Order: sequence, then structure tokens, then C-alpha cells
Amino acid sequence: MTSGRLIMTLGIGAVVLAAGSALGQEGRPWPPQRLPDGQPNVQGLWAATPGGSVSLSNPISGGADLQRRITGKEIRLPSRIIDPPDGLVPYQPWAAALQKQLEGVYDNPTKPEHIDVQHRCMISGIPRLYTTVPPHRIFQPQDAVVFFWDEYHAYRYVPLDNRPRPASNVKLWMGDGRGRWEGLTLVIETTNLKGNRLSFTGDFLSDNARLTERITFVDAETMHYEVTVEDSTVFTRPWTMRVVHKRRAYEEPWESACFEGNRPPDTWLLNGETPRR
Repeated sequence: MTSGRLIMTLGIGAVVLAAGSALGQEGRPWPPQRLPDGQPNVQGLWAATPGGSVSLSNPISGGADLQRRITGKEIRLPSRIIDPPDGLVPYQPWAAALQKQLEGVYDNPTKPEHIDVQHRCMISGIPRLYTTVPPHRIFQPQDAVVFFWDEYHAYRYVPLDNRPRPASNVKLWMGDGRGRWEGLTLVIETTNLKGNRLSFTGDFLSDNARLTERITFVDAETMHYEVTVEDSTVFTRPWTMRVVHKRRAYEEPWESACFEGNRPPDTWLLNGETPRR
């Protein structure tokens, strides 16, 4: 092969590789196209990988947790907590004691304050919804980003127009989020949260929590949800967790139904009861 032909062959190969790297898996272009309002188009169905909110420090799913307790075989996954480095939530002493109490009764709560809202058909709240197994769909209307969970019939509307916030005494399950794009990262500053649970095992935050969420679209198939929690009422310092999400291009969310008095299936099995039909 002559030197000229070799150079031409290498050049063609480089162009092909460059074109391939510019495309996401399954032919989706990356970086994404821009919508008319300038947002990167990241619409579609996404899901946490792995999904599970049994515990922040051991984020197994409810099904895996049931198997663990039936078989006695421990299952450990990497902590979602990336700061502090030990992977543990930095609770104040009183809050750590309460979390342990809630962990001990989550299978069979005896008081209203022990009941996990997710076990009673209520919305899990932010940031917990980004850790759960059910996928969520992203829509992008003009100057906003909307997250929709069919599992809980819940949606979150995040405006991008710096509109005024509600009064500080107005508390919302989803909080009040204000978003902005920094390249391919959606930054959401969230306040006005209603204090709620973060996991089955009793992790929680208070009404005074403030969240800085950074949702980074790494490539056509991967999204990183990262949130820093500031809540001096409950924690000794701010802390950060990260959850990896993957695109579910060929899936549709399953319809979900819940009913009054609903209890998770594992409580029936562990207590030797027969589920009601």
C-alpha cells in the first residue's frame, strides 16, 4: 500500500470513529439536540440503576431485602452516600437514635409516626423518588422540566424562569425547586420541603432541609442524579448522595394502583399471614 493510500485509509477510519463516538447507543445523537427554548433535549424514560430505597447506605430493593431476611444471607451494595467518605449519613445523636427506632419498626409499625408514607400509597417526596425502582419520564415544556412517576401518580414541575418562591411556611412534598442549565447539568435549588422519610429503614430529613440537586446527562444513555442535603436540624454537616440512572428507551411504565390499608407484601410473608384479596 502506498503512503498516500495509507493516509487516505487512516483518514476515513478516523472520520468513521468520530461519527460513531458522536452517536449514543442505538443511534441517539450526543451531545443532544437543543429544544426551541435552548434546553438540551433529554426527554424520555429513565430509571435508577440499581433502584431501591430500603437504605441509603445499602440501597437494595424491597425484593432483595425480603430474600435477605428469609434466607439470612446478607446483601451489600455500595452506599449512595459519596460525602462523607465513610458512606454514612451524618446524623446528630438524637436523629441517629430516632432513625434506629424507625428501622426497628418499619415491618410492623404501631404508631402513626412510624408509618412510612411509601407503604401507605402516599408520595415519597424529594429526593427519595430518584432512588426508587419505578422509572420516571422527563418532559420539557417551554422554560421548565417536568418529572413524572406513574408508580405514585406523582409529578414534579421545575420552572427555569426564576419566578418568586412561596412563603417559607408553605411546605410541599416535592419542595419548591428552581432550575437552571449549566451545560448538560440541570441544577435545581430546592426549598420549602415537607420533612419526610428517605428510606424504608428510617432515614429522614426535616422541614428545614435545603437541597442542591445536580442532574448530569453523561451520555445518551446515562444520567447522574446528585444531591447535597443541608439540614442543621437533623445532620451535623451537609452530605451528598449520587444515584446513576439509565435510559429505558423501549419500555413503558406499568400502571400502578394502591388501596387504603395497603401493606407491603413482605410484611404478610414474614408474619406468616395470607394476603387479603
